[in-house]
Amino acid sequence: MNANDVIDSYVRDVARYLPREKRNDVAFELRALLGDELAAKAQAAGRAPDKPMAMELLKGFGRPAEAAGRYHQRAALIDPTDTHHFLIWSLAAAVTVSVLSRISLAGAMSSSGLFLQCLGALVVVFSVMGWWRRRHPAAPGWRPKLGPDWMPRGLAVVAMTATLIFPVFMYVAPQTFVRVMFLGTLPTSGVELTEAFSQSTLRGATMTLLILLPAMYAATIVQRGFRQWTGWASVVLHGGLGLLFVAHAALPDALPGTEILPVFQSARSNLVAVPIFGAVGALLVLSAFYDAYREWARISPAPALENRPN
Repeated sequence: MNANDVIDSYVRDVARYLPREKRNDVAFELRALLGDELAAKAQAAGRAPDKPMAMELLKGFGRPAEAAGRYHQRAALIDPTDTHHFLIWSLAAAVTVSVLSRISLAGAMSSSGLFLQCLGALVVVFSVMGWWRRRHPAAPGWRPKLGPDWMPRGLAVVAMTATLIFPVFMYVAPQTFVRVMFLGTLPTSGVELTEAFSQSTLRGATMTLLILLPAMYAATIVQRGFRQWTGWASVVLHGGLGLLFVAHAALPDALPGTEILPVFQSARSNLVAVPIFGAVGALLVLSAFYDAYREWARISPAPALENRPN
């Protein structure tokens, strides 16, 4: 193989990484450039170009994929701007899969297999999102938004009311909740709490956090939005409640020498409630992670020049 063969081989390998419509033009340009560089190198060395000289020249141009990237930059499978969102959703998938596998919702599939499926789905979703933005760069558009602390009073009232009804009312008095919500059409005997659970520390701690949650929304109504302390309060409340609900479903069974503390007197009700407690707990933990990320990434820009103190 002589010097020209080495150059031709390199140009072909570079062209393989390029779109078909660009290959001929880039190959012609690159072949001419390398030929000139090789001739100049041979003239400086005072000898005819050979294979070692061509190989030394090509080292400076990098691997064929790197050289092709200078002519055409292929789009990343996941846009770099989506990296942190992808990591957050991957963490969310890991937490959810861990909880679901613990409370036997994953079935026969292993938790690792389920997580890989979730991860694969996320890759596909983010890849499609990136492809759509590249094909329609002006489609989403940019719209100004109010600050992260702002929350409409109406939305805060709805959130507080919904929390008081579900899950506070449902958790504090499940029999009354079933009777009122279903207008007495369903029997309430299946949701009678066991005496051990009614007097347990687990229920007391859960009720305390459930009552504090609507109190936090009440604070946002008074403040007309979130403040830093209410933001971190949301992290603590959602995270604490999530862990407690997961404990309802799985934690006692994981402790040596203990048994699952039954919530309801009916075995069927417990069978239905355990996965629900676990799923709600996982969602609350994920909500706490999101709230913590939002507080960590909080941006407080400098005031405008006319508003700065002298």
